[in-house]
Amino acid sequence: MASTIRDVHKEAHGATFPEITAGGPPSAPALPVEKTLVHRARLRDVLPTQLTRHDDTHFTVSARRPRTHRLFVTAEGQSTASLVLETIRQSTLLVSHAELGVPLGHHFVMQDLCHRLDTRLLTRTAADDLTLDVHVADLRRRGAVPSCVHLEMLLRSGGRLVGSGSIRFQITSPAAYTRIRGHLPTSAAGTGVAAAAPVDPAGVHHTQACDVALSPAGDPGGWLLRADPANELFFDRVNDHVPAMVLVEAAQQAAHLSVPEGRFTPSSSEMRFSRYVEFGSPCRVAAHTSGNADGTASVSVTGHQDGQLAFVVRFDGIAAQ
Repeated sequence: MASTIRDVHKEAHGATFPEITAGGPPSAPALPVEKTLVHRARLRDVLPTQLTRHDDTHFTVSARRPRTHRLFVTAEGQSTASLVLETIRQSTLLVSHAELGVPLGHHFVMQDLCHRLDTRLLTRTAADDLTLDVHVADLRRRGAVPSCVHLEMLLRSGGRLVGSGSIRFQITSPAAYTRIRGHLPTSAAGTGVAAAAPVDPAGVHHTQACDVALSPAGDPGGWLLRADPANELFFDRVNDHVPAMVLVEAAQQAAHLSVPEGRFTPSSSEMRFSRYVEFGSPCRVAAHTSGNADGTASVSVTGHQDGQLAFVVRFDGIAAQ
């Protein structure tokens, strides 16, 4: 299954995804999902609904697609790429805690996140929920507890294969995390990350200013990261740095602003996170757009803080009004 996932992950936008059978019959009954297992404070923000174990390295996660949501569903009723990426992230946390032995309270530090998707899944008429066939591609342990998890996934909707994803996390114990991070602010409140005024919410296809992750920087193709600390979709638990999924949202908003048409629908992404983005110091976000031979567009988004690269995201997809 691992090699099959890698093959599918390389498929370009618009390709026909082959039908692939997941692992064998389940070896354990399906389990419901508690919000603590996916690091969410509110049940309505939990996307996985069920976890099924096939063997030690193969699992199936069922996930819902909200019909309305400020970040995951557009005003036109279409699902956003954020929905797929957040489903991948939450599924990783779920499998890691429920099946791989990662204790609650341990810290997950995202290193990379990728996806490929048939974007027809995002349309209003595609109402089926998601199923993720999960394969543990790499698992490293420090003693009995995992220290690094790499998962690869096939995404299905309505029984049809619609995409793939992969994600890699480093995992640290609370004690080790404290030694590494020291005593840093544990809230975005009162720090520079939320100080600047947002760009026009309509320009990034949102209706509320609190959901805007960028502020003007005074030059074309560049913005400053912002995140409203009162926004529970961004900050639903105590954190000492800007969460990675806020950076993902900022990158997608930068993609919208950087294409002439004003709307960008990613069919694939490749993301690398190289350092924490701290509170209290400006993080500059920049985007560069190029056209592809097949008529699609590529958008490369970077984030720099204190002169150091913090993250880089590459999207490929469709730019349209």
